[in-house]
Amino acid sequence: MAADKIQSTEHPHIVKILGPSGIWQAAIKGTFIRVWALVGCYKRGMDEWETLQGFPTITAAQLHDALSYYNDHKDEIEAFIQANELAYDEDLISELEQQPEDQTVLE
Repeated sequence: MAADKIQSTEHPHIVKILGPSGIWQAAIKGTFIRVWALVGCYKRGMDEWETLQGFPTITAAQLHDALSYYNDHKDEIEAFIQANELAYDEDLISELEQQPEDQTVLE
């Protein structure tokens, strides 16, 4: 990724990445894993072990730094979580609307 699309933060494991939409997003340094995605795991009740299993390329230190970044920048991260949940809900509704009504559930 071009250096002009990455900014350092006050957190050693967190950088800001300029996305295709022109919006800067906090991510784990050296990855494309966004802080909002990791925080979302905790908000859904996943513990540290479960989160690290879901993101095997990051360390516990990186995860803890992401949560620390969240605590320092709650409004920013909450806005990304809300936007992504809304996008997920809209995709799910669209998918359900495209399914035939007489679909039988198989057990």
